[in-house]
Amino acid sequence: MIASSSPPPATSPRQQSWIAALSALYVAIRVSTANLSPITDCDEVFNYWEPLHFVLYGTGMQTWEYAPQYALRTYAYLLPMAGVAKSYQFLLDRLPVVVVECLPRLLFLTQGSMLSSSSSFVLPSENKPLLFAMLRSTLAFFSSYAELSLLHSVHDILSPHLAYWMAFLQLTAAGNFHACSAYLPSSTVMILWQCSAANQFRGRDGWAIFWGLWAVLAVGWPFCAVLFVSTGGWALWRAYCNGDGDSEECGGSMSNVAGRGAGQTSRRAVGKVLIRTVFHAIVIQGIVMAIDDYFYGRTVSPIWNIFSYNARAGGDELYGVEPLSYYVKNLALNFNVVTLLGLSSLPILSLRVLRRKHEKVNDNDRGVDSFKVLGLVPMYIWMAIVLPRPHKEERFLFPIYPMISFGAAIAMDEILSALAFLVPAFTFKRSSDGICRERDYRLMLGLLALSPPAIVSICRSLALHHHYHAPLELYQQLFTHISQAPPPSSGDAKYYVCTGGEWYRFPSSFFLPATAQLGFLKSSFGGQLPQPFTPYGSKSESLDVQTGRFNDRNREEMDRYVRIEDCSYVIEMVSPIASDDSNQLPECLQYMTGDTSGSWNHLSSFRYLDAESTPTLHRILYLPFGREHKVAYKEYNLYLRSKSVAS
Repeated sequence: MIASSSPPPATSPRQQSWIAALSALYVAIRVSTANLSPITDCDEVFNYWEPLHFVLYGTGMQTWEYAPQYALRTYAYLLPMAGVAKSYQFLLDRLPVVVVECLPRLLFLTQGSMLSSSSSFVLPSENKPLLFAMLRSTLAFFSSYAELSLLHSVHDILSPHLAYWMAFLQLTAAGNFHACSAYLPSSTVMILWQCSAANQFRGRDGWAIFWGLWAVLAVGWPFCAVLFVSTGGWALWRAYCNGDGDSEECGGSMSNVAGRGAGQTSRRAVGKVLIRTVFHAIVIQGIVMAIDDYFYGRTVSPIWNIFSYNARAGGDELYGVEPLSYYVKNLALNFNVVTLLGLSSLPILSLRVLRRKHEKVNDNDRGVDSFKVLGLVPMYIWMAIVLPRPHKEERFLFPIYPMISFGAAIAMDEILSALAFLVPAFTFKRSSDGICRERDYRLMLGLLALSPPAIVSICRSLALHHHYHAPLELYQQLFTHISQAPPPSSGDAKYYVCTGGEWYRFPSSFFLPATAQLGFLKSSFGGQLPQPFTPYGSKSESLDVQTGRFNDRNREEMDRYVRIEDCSYVIEMVSPIASDDSNQLPECLQYMTGDTSGSWNHLSSFRYLDAESTPTLHRILYLPFGREHKVAYKEYNLYLRSKSVAS
């Protein structure tokens, strides 16, 4: 195993206990705070939570990407989470009521008075918001597991203080606060890349490639393949120079490579890696296509479909075009100055390598530098591809979030080393405790320097929760209200929960009982809205019967809308300052004002940030001082038709 020239001392049982305790605390923080984060992307809801709800319950809202004639999304990405959901429901049906009642509080799920449910193969609806919260916490658990796997590898292979600095940045970063619990392919790729990197640092190249194949083939986001190019290249290089792809160590000397690399053993080892990779790829792709064949009712390849759609001119640009400053602002909000440290890490590391070029450096140090580069190169490749694209979304940056923290830790290490070299006052003198005390000083100084950006990130995470959590809170209350109401008088009728311009803040059908249905009122939005899912797997039906009316040009389809007379509930964002001009009222309020079929009552209200009326600093950060005078809010309101539901 590659180690530095000054390897970390053997970990004592006491140190191991501390590391285990810190790891458990890391996981507990991730899991318990997962539901404090708002859902920041409507694609997460309509492209993943809604199809998952459909797989579990047979209902949900379908986007054009899931229409069989387009088939841009793979159901293989949904089935593991569906299995987790059914396992949780099985446990919830058998746990004591007192335990089930405590779970919402442990998961920070507000309005947590969920009703009990009975067991059945088709999941009952009574515990859906609680199940949703448990699934988000599960995503955070898997994310924390991947983070800790990478951190432990960095600790054991590269440097303990690098691991501690990286953990500190990962845990406090505002970007990770919402990325770790997001049900998005980009978040899953972030998790799988960390698993892959952790295995590659430990010399398990086969497992590193395996996790990369899952990310590329089973998640439904083939563009992430560029993140694993260096993974495959390194595995082939190690196989070539060692003659054994499973060997733990690759000699750093070029003379060794020249002497052994041309041999038959090396060629056979490279061939073994390639054959194993191709075999695993065929198996994974076969499983994915079999799943999609069942759900789409025909043989399709969503990976090829999404790749070809994005490759053609103007595909993703239909959904918005942003300047490069969009990503600059997002990285500044989610990582602040840590972004600069992370992006400068490879140039800084290169300068040190050049400075030591003529120095005598052992193979272990050279190997450590190689692993650092291996963990940083994918970040630059990804940014070179993603940044120039006209269509930009924050979630596209999720895969490189751990690389930014890793790079920032490396940059901090190099900066401290340079200070010790240039300024004698920063040289760490060894005490009677030896080199351990020197590392303690370096660790403390690094944590002290990284604390201010960490505090800023925590303030940003608090702002995300306090400013934008209203939709989750409102829909939780809505679920409880509808669950306690009598069923609709007509047999197949449902209560329509209607929204206009606020459709993109809908948190998913997990917050609607079986007696409720999402409805869209015509608003200023002129794009294509989802429609209710239709049955899957029916090969005898035509595509038109299976999918309804969809297009891939984001053209508005008028059959998506309902009338205000059909609505039982309405959700709308309202300014607290009333306007005398009826035309200035929010669109849903205008519909309700003109509704002659019944009267509407204001049921509840939750605060949502009024960004235009709030100063920039208080808008982007949660600052405890002066908030009552600086921060302005709108009202996220729920309205009830008095004649349709018992209130």
